[in-house]
Amino acid sequence: MSSILSQIIVFFALIAFGILLRSLIKSDYYKKPLKLYILNIALPITIFVSIISIEIDLKYLLYPILALLFNLLLYFISPIIIRLSHITDLKKQRTLLMLLPSFAPGLSCFPIINEFLGYGALAQASIVDVGNKIFVLIVLFFISIRLYNKTQNIANNQKKESYGFVFKSLFYEPINIIMIVALIFLATSNTIEDIPTLILSFFLKIKDSLAPAVFIFIGVSILFTKNEFIKILPLLLIRAGFCLIVVTSIIYLFGIGFTDSSILFLILSLSSVSFWPYAHMTFIDNLEKNMQSKRKTFDLSFGLNLLAYSLPFSTIMILLLFISEKVLYNPLALYTISIVLLTLGFLLLYLNQKKFVKV
Repeated sequence: MSSILSQIIVFFALIAFGILLRSLIKSDYYKKPLKLYILNIALPITIFVSIISIEIDLKYLLYPILALLFNLLLYFISPIIIRLSHITDLKKQRTLLMLLPSFAPGLSCFPIINEFLGYGALAQASIVDVGNKIFVLIVLFFISIRLYNKTQNIANNQKKESYGFVFKSLFYEPINIIMIVALIFLATSNTIEDIPTLILSFFLKIKDSLAPAVFIFIGVSILFTKNEFIKILPLLLIRAGFCLIVVTSIIYLFGIGFTDSSILFLILSLSSVSFWPYAHMTFIDNLEKNMQSKRKTFDLSFGLNLLAYSLPFSTIMILLLFISEKVLYNPLALYTISIVLLTLGFLLLYLNQKKFVKV
């Protein structure tokens, strides 16, 4: 058995352990501390160690721009996906418009990148995610305001405190802070060898805990409600299929070549949807509650369910791709997987419409 396959089996076992833990301990009290540990300690420290372990290349400056362009492409394509899904509820349509083009690689694929592609790839992935962060924190916030104004027939309701909410989120998020600290560390001619051995050893132990913590968290977070699952699974399949086919086409048609760097973009494109658009939608919902409006811009319940299913879906999808490394470097195999995902997604949508539930 290959080392990669054995690692993947271990990761699935950790997810199963999380599911077992959830069934044995009915309360969710352990879920929040685990998530806080991952996002505020394990992931930032892992990214810090990764960034200070590599040499920063000027070409990395292009990565956030490419990520932002990909977000925008998916945003403009999302209305077509929504129309094809036969979702007629306007609140659900607006919710999908916010969530579908967003990405949350921190939980869904950073641990996998760290385990299978190493320090350098994780550092590059962190830099790529800067573009995505700009999109989900800033661009989608103003889109949510625009949708809110349109729903409530308000000419313009953007307030200074609203801007403050966005920029605080951008600069106070632990991952963003630690990236700035790491870049300053490198800019002052320091290297990983300048960190005291005891502190570095402590950081490395925390880094090693990232993947197990994330996969256990995925297990305890998995929800299964038949009606909701049937509605949301086709959308996740279509999103994954579309992202995979677009990134594969860009790599293939522009002659970039299927190298570790290009494969990184492929993996990142399969990340789960981001929590930040949901935070923006919650902000809008609170505004509507304050003004006692009966018209709602977004469907928060639907958005929360999409978030809940997206994380395990994306993580499992990425792990399955790593079972055979040859697949990741074979455009024909990737195109085949993309078409299968899209076909399954649209087939399930058709069955939902005809036989099962009305979306």
